[in-house]
Amino acid sequence: MIPARTLLLLVVLMQALGFPRSPAVSDGPAPFVVGVLRRDGIVSPFAAFDGKDWTAPWPSELRYLELPISIESVPSKWWGKAGAISQMTAWVGGVNRGTLHLTGPAMVRLMCAGRLGLSSDYRSPQPAPPPGVQPYPKEGLAVSGDQRVEPIEVASPDSPAWAPAGARLLEPFDRAEQAAISGFTDWKHPIRREERRKVPVELEAMYRAPMDQPGWVAYYVEAIKRYPPGPDDGDCGLITSAGGWITVGPDGKGSTKLTHAQRGGSRSAVLGGRLPVLNP
Repeated sequence: MIPARTLLLLVVLMQALGFPRSPAVSDGPAPFVVGVLRRDGIVSPFAAFDGKDWTAPWPSELRYLELPISIESVPSKWWGKAGAISQMTAWVGGVNRGTLHLTGPAMVRLMCAGRLGLSSDYRSPQPAPPPGVQPYPKEGLAVSGDQRVEPIEVASPDSPAWAPAGARLLEPFDRAEQAAISGFTDWKHPIRREERRKVPVELEAMYRAPMDQPGWVAYYVEAIKRYPPGPDDGDCGLITSAGGWITVGPDGKGSTKLTHAQRGGSRSAVLGGRLPVLNP
């Protein structure tokens, strides 16, 4: 199953990142809220669209907040421009599964931290595991208003687009990696840049979605570079991982944007985020 967060990225961030759009949708849809729909029916809001721009008004840090005890007591600013809502549409695998009604706040565990979600009357056709299971199974997305969510095609290594995507990432990956390394003050990559450039980019995942502009296709990709372990690394070397977008037009030309990154391996240089990170 495609992670619900990846689904949102593929469905909506193409416009937010400035990729080609058709004039018919240039003004954007009405404001709405998007959340991850868990198998136990809990909705975890994480993005809001105001008709033009995306924000993340739902709090992720709870330590200094007075938590609401009912739907009515949720601060209006947490909903974004869409305003307070009491029902959403469940989208599972790109299919509208009907309306779900929000019934109240609910605390959930996200790895080692707590997050405030919203319980609902959604019932999955599959049995829900215990609350402590990590990562907890996701059904899809919960979306307010009448915004549609399209299904996403998962590309395999056998796809004709797989190898060209890896080739397109070579230069952008190198530039992003170097920019991330330059952000550190007390650490330098143990492998020189000219040697890092020779290391191939390995695609780990790729998702495909048509864009609004006729003939344009967007690919969301996750990729890594693996480096041999040094004297102090044991069996695991440094891994640089990045996620981002490749857009391709009808003429085969397009653009590549590394937009966020994730950790991996015993130590990992993180690309594309605002703050470079290295795990010791």
